[in-house]
Amino acid sequence: MKRQLSESEKQQVQDQQKEADGSLRCFISGEIITSESEVEYDHIQPFSQSGETSINNMRAVLKEFNRRKSDQSLYDVRDNLRLERLFESKKNNIRLQDIFQLKDIKARSTHATVSEDTITITDGTETKTFSVLQDSILCVGYFYGRIPISWLQNDDQEGLQPRVIDYKRLIAIRDHLQDHPQLAPSIARLLDNRIRLFDGQHKLAAQVLNNVSEIDVKVYISPPDAQSAKKLFDALMITNLEAHSKLKQVPFYTSTLLDRLSVIYKELLEEFLSCKQPEEHTEAAFVRFLQNEKQFGRSKAYDMLRSAIKTAALESSPLSIHVAKASRDPSFPITMDLLERTIFPATLYLEASEAKFTSESDHRDSETSNFKVVSSAIVDATRIVNWAPKVKGKELSNEQLKARRIWHKGSVLTWAPYLKSILIFALHLMTNDERERLLYRKVITEEQIRVIHDCLDRLFGHSMWDEPEGEIDSILSSAKRQEDLFKRKGLTENYVIFGK
Repeated sequence: MKRQLSESEKQQVQDQQKEADGSLRCFISGEIITSESEVEYDHIQPFSQSGETSINNMRAVLKEFNRRKSDQSLYDVRDNLRLERLFESKKNNIRLQDIFQLKDIKARSTHATVSEDTITITDGTETKTFSVLQDSILCVGYFYGRIPISWLQNDDQEGLQPRVIDYKRLIAIRDHLQDHPQLAPSIARLLDNRIRLFDGQHKLAAQVLNNVSEIDVKVYISPPDAQSAKKLFDALMITNLEAHSKLKQVPFYTSTLLDRLSVIYKELLEEFLSCKQPEEHTEAAFVRFLQNEKQFGRSKAYDMLRSAIKTAALESSPLSIHVAKASRDPSFPITMDLLERTIFPATLYLEASEAKFTSESDHRDSETSNFKVVSSAIVDATRIVNWAPKVKGKELSNEQLKARRIWHKGSVLTWAPYLKSILIFALHLMTNDERERLLYRKVITEEQIRVIHDCLDRLFGHSMWDEPEGEIDSILSSAKRQEDLFKRKGLTENYVIFGK
């Protein structure tokens, strides 16, 4: 078999590939090929996989995109590029509906008719009937079936599937499912004639990329009355969160746990407020309510409270736009996991208060306001807006390099404890109780804010951050604490607080 085209054959490939307007576009990227472009001619079906070197199996492609090919088909390379561009354009905030749109899948409206032991679903063209089983724990019906993908949607509107899709995991599952069966079904609930998927989003998205038209799904049938439907929602929410955290090897992203737990927190808090006397309306009493009347474990009850505190603080903070939704996303300077370990414990009071809600001693609202002020000072002092992802072959400016150094994980682990000392100094916190409550107090004054700014300016204006590239970068880029480096360079708590 020949591998190369003759010049006349190359011209034939170009002629059959040209658009109606006479333009020639790269088969992979869709970009226009000009006389100055570096062009290659490659096999749609790879030569290594017995693809013929014929006019019908060859396409003109730009060299820079053809370098991605390896032993893939040109269709696969083109799909990969479109997927990469989608993730880039949405800054990795990709959900199932984005994959549907990429593959031009149009949602079809369905109607379900439930009898005692069967359910029939139709979209007006196609009809499927399934056997209904009963869940003895949840006390609802459910069914298994091969469901058309166009009948499915993501359960992410105040629902059970809040996660974004991880690119690497999606690609790995897509490639795996090309040659292997999908062993476990995705899981959904049927609500208002819509099948809403809340577990198995990555598997479904991968199958969509593989052009599969139907997948196996387990579907819980939501009861028609609002109270029972709400009860099912809460039960599935808790089960799903636990299944994707402590009971599963690959956990939910931390920020997802915060967001989702806060939904349940608000609903349970409303129930608590309606059934308890006003004098009992405290955070500590609410935690006891969760433990004693809702059978939450102590750890889970406190997690709910803390998640609400952190979520409220972050949502109003200028730091929020710089925090990755995914646990590891190289296009953001900080992750929720790192915030959990560093800035939150150095600023927020994460215990249950005995103060009555909205009383003078209840400072949760002012704590959120104070956190916004302090995080604004951190954003300004660190020049986090200069932070840029590290791209191979691309040189960083001095400002970008400094921001990257400051926000390396090991750096944050080292300087974050300074924040607590700065607050203790600026707010004149004398007792242990005051030092535990940190920003949980009345709105901090202009003079206190000025002191905080002065300390942060010394911390992030230190000459260490501006040193020439070299050894310091290999140390700062480490994910371990870097106390020795800070001490050796004179960037100590004493210097940050007192300037000496």
